[in-house]
Amino acid sequence: MKKIILFFFLTITIFSGVLRAQDSITFPNGSFEQWTTHPGYNVTVLFMPIPVFDSFSTPSNWDYPSYPVNESISLMGMNININTSVPIVKATPENGVVPDGNKAVKLHTIMLDDIINPTVLSLAGDLLDSTLTQQAIPSILSTGAVDINAFIPLISDLMSGSGDIYSMLPTLLTMDVNDYISGGIALDGFKPGRLTGSYKYHSATSGDNGGVVILGTHYNNTTHRREIVGGGISLDLTDADSYTPFETEYIPLGAFMPDMPNTSPDSLIVILLSSAGTNMQQGSYLCIDDLMLWPAPDTCASIQYLTLTNQAYDAPPMMVLEWYSNPIPDHWEIEYGPHGFQIGNGTIVETNTPYFSIYDLEDANMLQPNTLYTFYIRSVCGDSTYGDWDSISYRTPCATVGELTVNSNSESIVFTIDNKVSGLSISWTDTTDTQRWGVYYGIYSPYFPDNWGTFVVVDTPYYEFPPLSPGKTYTVEVTAHCSDDNYGEPKLISFSTPKPEGIYAPTTSHSKNQINVYPNPAKGLCNVVINGNQPAELRLYSVDGQIIQNIYTDGSPVVLALPWHGLFFLQATTDSGTSTQKIINQ
Repeated sequence: MKKIILFFFLTITIFSGVLRAQDSITFPNGSFEQWTTHPGYNVTVLFMPIPVFDSFSTPSNWDYPSYPVNESISLMGMNININTSVPIVKATPENGVVPDGNKAVKLHTIMLDDIINPTVLSLAGDLLDSTLTQQAIPSILSTGAVDINAFIPLISDLMSGSGDIYSMLPTLLTMDVNDYISGGIALDGFKPGRLTGSYKYHSATSGDNGGVVILGTHYNNTTHRREIVGGGISLDLTDADSYTPFETEYIPLGAFMPDMPNTSPDSLIVILLSSAGTNMQQGSYLCIDDLMLWPAPDTCASIQYLTLTNQAYDAPPMMVLEWYSNPIPDHWEIEYGPHGFQIGNGTIVETNTPYFSIYDLEDANMLQPNTLYTFYIRSVCGDSTYGDWDSISYRTPCATVGELTVNSNSESIVFTIDNKVSGLSISWTDTTDTQRWGVYYGIYSPYFPDNWGTFVVVDTPYYEFPPLSPGKTYTVEVTAHCSDDNYGEPKLISFSTPKPEGIYAPTTSHSKNQINVYPNPAKGLCNVVINGNQPAELRLYSVDGQIIQNIYTDGSPVVLALPWHGLFFLQATTDSGTSTQKIINQ
């Protein structure tokens, strides 16, 4: 009976409750010199107090998470009342080499049995579900009170690897912040700009890492509600044997949400996570020291989260610069030139939007191929003041394929007896001394080049097609290969093959593949069956056009070994023609 009662008590204790805390700190207090010991907890079962958790310590004036439990259950006619709280923080002073101060805080990733008194755990024996002792969770230490039930979706978002304030917005904006979080650092008009500190992290296994979350809150006197108005995240606190600096920028939500006012926070919540990865393991820990909060610069708006993305999948390219600024200035100024140029000697353009396409530049076609360019961006305010420059670099494609020309001289066209047309070829020019090109072609479809097609690598700017189907529209994509990891932008052209009058009856069916590959996707090995058991030459290409294997078969099935994960092209040539099939190796 005792074991059954304890089992129910432990189960409810672990899975019930709300995370609560009481105090906030005056910031900065980053050296964690002062520690407070908290008493353990008891649970009352039939008027008998049973210890649940031994005493523990946390940095003074830092909140700690706990599960409050107030449950009443009936078991075999007996009423059992449980009214207690179980902490889920495991923090210890770090006395090693600390850069600033005598102690740092050390947060341990724990398992659930770490929070239960060993005596109580041993009494429960094998009645306790073994999975409960194998579930690792991060320790959470905060300067503000956090509701764990509301915080769990946010933690799940962080663990999934999203790791930025933007991905958290849907969760943050739909929560009742009054219940979600409170307390924190009273700012009293101070405008936060960034949080810095030093960290040391030990990962018990690859894939997990430490994390720091800051959230700005503001009490709305009109709605009488506390709102989240900004924040920032650093989840890249990876394995480090010695203390390493880190920085987390505070970004107002209004900086990237035009319909949201730029509200200054009146309090700031700092949350430390002992693990923020997808593979949390007991034995991982995060040491934090020397936390300092810095003010936002009192200048024209800064450039934040400057990124470069390719927003197109074929030619012409759409390389786009994007950024955020708060507050939004009158406009932004961009100056660019070859990497290493001196500011003032580059080309200057202006934009009224926080994004800019490189290939919208009037002289974009004059950018040199295979050249690293640097783009500087700064804000321009109404009083002709400027923000600080931020920069990003972009290497132009290694080579640009010039005009594609399909050669279809009627004198070279031959219609074969198997209803094919030969004598077609394609040629092109190139802006550099490229020695190799990839040619990918197939019957036109809305999904080309992701549909079936043929891929070949040539060492001259010319390719003669094998016999093709007459009366069809083909699409050809040519890409320069300057080196194994440096390619040009693809260039496409479409053309229609002729059909002989009175000889060829057009058909809507596509020519069959020469081979059958299974399984596809593969896992290291796949089987290749030659249709009709014809003798064939098989060529396996990497995605950059390198020939990996060249196999001749008398028509017998072939077991093909794939050397690494990713996409491959398998080209088969038989007396019936040539075809190519994509193979994915997982």
